[in-house]
Amino acid sequence: MSASTAAALLAAAALLLGAAPVLAEESAPPAATTAPSCSEFAAQADAQAAFAELGGSPGHPVGGLDPDRDGLACEGLPAPYGFYATIGYNRRGHFLYGTAALPPAARAAAGYPCLRGNRKGPLGPRRLSVRRAAAGGDRAIVTRIHAEADPENGRLLWKAPRPSLAPGRYYAAFEESIRSTPYGRNPCPGFRSREVPLPRPRQAAS
Repeated sequence: MSASTAAALLAAAALLLGAAPVLAEESAPPAATTAPSCSEFAAQADAQAAFAELGGSPGHPVGGLDPDRDGLACEGLPAPYGFYATIGYNRRGHFLYGTAALPPAARAAAGYPCLRGNRKGPLGPRRLSVRRAAAGGDRAIVTRIHAEADPENGRLLWKAPRPSLAPGRYYAAFEESIRSTPYGRNPCPGFRSREVPLPRPRQAAS
């Protein structure tokens, strides 16, 4: 997926949800460091974790970990899978919203294995909550949000009403999918977006 295609998908998702096509701002990438290669990881989730730790994003591909700049590292690696999620707040519509990009299965014919499933069943919607980061412990402000799956593009879209939002740092936390076996690692673990400051500052009138 090219950078322009990834950007178009995010913009289309935001428009579908009735929001401005710009999501919450990303953190600035960290100081330059030697990026690992995909061959150093056994699972895509491990590569994704390292990618996030190094400040990876569609605009900061961290060496060769994300050549198509869609926020997903080393998409050819097997499960468990990691994800790239965003979160934003629409002041005019009074709702929180976001997307999550999911990698395809290592076998091309298998599609996107983690688009569905929660702790109650493998075919249920992926569920998430929105949390506010705090020194004394993070607090959930909206829970049991059901994400809508986009199987063609491997995306999850979600939206949750929120009449008002106190300034702070927020993130979206997705629950893990139900395990198919009690052994080994869950191929579709829980994941979260980065913490970002919300609401975004209002733009000054020109």
